[in-house]
Amino acid sequence: MKMARFDAWWRWARQWRQARLVDTIDRVAVLENVHDGGALGPRYAFMIVMACGIAMLGLLQNSVAVIIGAMLISPLMGPIVQLGMGLATFELRGIRDSLRTLLAGVALALAIAILIVWMSPLQASTSEILARTEPTFFDLLVAVFSGLAGAYATVTRKGETIVGVAIATALMPPLAVVGYGIALGNWTIAGGAAFLFMTNLLAIALSVTIVARLYGFGGSDSPKQTAWQAGLIVASFVLLSVPLGLALKRIALQSQTELLVRSALEESAARASGRVSALRVESGADGVAVEAVVLMPDHVPGMEATLQTQLAARLGRPVSVRVQEVLTADDASFGRQQGALAELRRSVSALQDAESVRSNQQRARAEERAALQASLLAYLGRLQRSADGSRWELWVAAETRMPLARAFRIEAELEAARADGAPVLRVFPPLQALPAIALETTEADGPGPGEAALRSLAIQAWALQRWRAGTVDARLASDDDAQAEAWTAALREALSARGITLGRVERSSEGAPGLQLALPAP
Repeated sequence: MKMARFDAWWRWARQWRQARLVDTIDRVAVLENVHDGGALGPRYAFMIVMACGIAMLGLLQNSVAVIIGAMLISPLMGPIVQLGMGLATFELRGIRDSLRTLLAGVALALAIAILIVWMSPLQASTSEILARTEPTFFDLLVAVFSGLAGAYATVTRKGETIVGVAIATALMPPLAVVGYGIALGNWTIAGGAAFLFMTNLLAIALSVTIVARLYGFGGSDSPKQTAWQAGLIVASFVLLSVPLGLALKRIALQSQTELLVRSALEESAARASGRVSALRVESGADGVAVEAVVLMPDHVPGMEATLQTQLAARLGRPVSVRVQEVLTADDASFGRQQGALAELRRSVSALQDAESVRSNQQRARAEERAALQASLLAYLGRLQRSADGSRWELWVAAETRMPLARAFRIEAELEAARADGAPVLRVFPPLQALPAIALETTEADGPGPGEAALRSLAIQAWALQRWRAGTVDARLASDDDAQAEAWTAALREALSARGITLGRVERSSEGAPGLQLALPAP
């Protein structure tokens, strides 16, 4: 009884299909229209270039309106529909022509996209670009439904529906993103976009095949085929189904992973009276990466580590978790936070006051020290830069009555302590009469001056150089010719070392033996 009822229903369904579907269409006109839409020619190439150029510019500018414009003029639907119809009618030539047209369009679109990215100053990954690198289960459903709608519009010759299908499937933007990824060497972006493009392409082609078979298209609508050609077409159909099946499996696995991750996050957040605000899950060969934003009333320590352990156990794969907690507040917690903030402000204010007092004390001590140094420097003399700016000069005041030996030692000690790169200081002693130098000699020194006398000569020559003396006269009291010659030679050498010329030397035998230097009379 049940079998007879099923046979009756089946006969009714076949009759309804024949009367309402198969007999209502012009099969020849449909096949001619499909063939014309999938033909490779100048118009097809021109529209590919225009559509890809517009899509790439819209993606780089993150402009949805421009991207939609590229979808509307893209001619890729034509060869894809021809491919699906060729599979339905077992037409090997149609399949071959559609694949050739598709490959030419893909190659031309990739070349244009790569060229635009290379020439463009804007190369950042916008949200529109990133949105086409991770296909989801919903993208697959959109492609299937769009393929069914496109096949229906093609078979029934309702061309206005193709516009909505072109927008829904968005074939050209993912292809442009593939070119973007290739141009920048970012294979993650290129691979994800290529996966989305192939998913849409195969879903549309197979949907067209299914609808075409439903409307009665088959082997009778194509030239007679040989057995091996029919087998080749069937094999092509199976091969095209494999990537779509793999895509479905991958998308289903991704959806299941996201569902498990969201469930675990929501459970963990609910225990602390929080909720998940945003979630991103990326699955790769090395594991799963999870990024989430959770709204929480209070901070939960160790939340990331706990979730990472739980998710790894549930998924059986390595998992890295990054949770950003956004603290929310009710009236009670807000009051506590306000009290803590007020206490923190008081602490900061106290620290600032203490720092201000310490800074004022340091500034006062520094000003006092600077004033004291200025008063002492005024007593000591005048400190100034040299005319050429290469050194500092200390002009010792006459009131200090500083001996020449003391001024000479100050300059020598400062020079010895000067660091590399530090400014040079020159000491200028006050003008004063040069003291006489006793002609003391020893048997060890011979008739010439000893060590103490040579030091006195060097100091007086230094003072004369500081006073900018060019020539110096000398009075030598000695009745020993050898001694006088030795002292004169030592004096000339000491003065020459300072760039000073020895002028007239007056020799006398009266008084105690000694040497007296004096500036020449004007």
